[in-house]
Amino acid sequence: AGGGSSGAGGPDDGELRPSHSQAEVANKVRASFNAPAQWMILAGMVLAACAGIVNVAMLLECGAVVSHVTGHATALGLRMEGLRIHHFAGGNMTEVYDHTESTLTSDSLNGHMSAMQEAGDVLVFFIFGAFLCGLIIPKNALFFGGKSFYGIALLGNSVLLLAAVLAVAARNEALAEAFTACASGLQNAMCTMHLGAVVRTTHVTGTSTDIGSTLGRITMIMLRRGCRRRRLTHVEQAEVEVDFTKLKILSAILGSFIFGCFLGAFSYSHIGMYTLCVSASLTGFMGILYTCFRSNLKRALKKAMVQKLAEEMHEVRDMMQHAKTVAAEKSAGVDVSVSSNGDDGDDDEEFGHMLSILHDLQEQVHDFVETASQHSRSTALSDRPNPVHVQVV
Repeated sequence: AGGGSSGAGGPDDGELRPSHSQAEVANKVRASFNAPAQWMILAGMVLAACAGIVNVAMLLECGAVVSHVTGHATALGLRMEGLRIHHFAGGNMTEVYDHTESTLTSDSLNGHMSAMQEAGDVLVFFIFGAFLCGLIIPKNALFFGGKSFYGIALLGNSVLLLAAVLAVAARNEALAEAFTACASGLQNAMCTMHLGAVVRTTHVTGTSTDIGSTLGRITMIMLRRGCRRRRLTHVEQAEVEVDFTKLKILSAILGSFIFGCFLGAFSYSHIGMYTLCVSASLTGFMGILYTCFRSNLKRALKKAMVQKLAEEMHEVRDMMQHAKTVAAEKSAGVDVSVSSNGDDGDDDEEFGHMLSILHDLQEQVHDFVETASQHSRSTALSDRPNPVHVQVV
């Protein structure tokens, strides 16, 4: 009975059937989000796990967190107040214990100086690692197969982690913290994916924030429609679809970081500080793979994209043929609502799915055009003859 009422045109029929303007707006919503390729997501997950391994290993070995610097920036401000208290006490301007008892009063002047230097070193070397990344990778978005030195950046990350292992073996924890902070800054600046906001792989504060806000948007849209998906307008369906895609990617990054922390703790309980070698091996392998087999991987990826493009084009042709058949039946006077058993909602879902596929096709064609244009520019630069200066008298 429900299907019949839907086919006959119930009160929600205007929402179920998207107008031309609604379809355009929904298509713009989908076009506003370019989902990263699967290899980008996989690379981000692996590197997030590597960051978790490094962070746990350094926390257990040196008591320091190196994959992000929020705590170190906080420590700088905190220790500055500790230095002020002890300096004023040294000048007989005040007494240390006139202040509320805390780390500020219990630590000595030298203790505050040492902690401040440690926090400053980690902060500076993290920034220096990001600086190195900016020198070798000029763009803030991943592009597979390009001439940017992603392989060198990954190999540099691996070398820094191995240097940290040597520093720990030499009982120089400060140097180990500097090397791992530099490696984290390098990785964090290198592995960026555009999802409206930039997602980093060495810390998950922003990722967790985006997960919460995305869940909030989805929940509000669903509550407005009584938690019934069929009541969503076509634009709302597009918004929920985009947010769900973002949510899956963000959750994958967060889950990978947590799994890396578990893996790092498990490894540290067996091999100690050599746990850093696990992360160094992963990033080193990725760097060698990219550097030595970039052309082969690029061709394989392009072949897979062409195959997927052909499959989606075939699916769109089938959908358009189905729509053409339905339109012909309507023009011939056939009662389509009865023959389709009142499945207007299914037709709307099929229409939305077709728009989604068309959006994917648009993204893939854009990627092909960008790849071809970059290849043509590089070819033109390599084939450009030396300039000949002709003096006209």
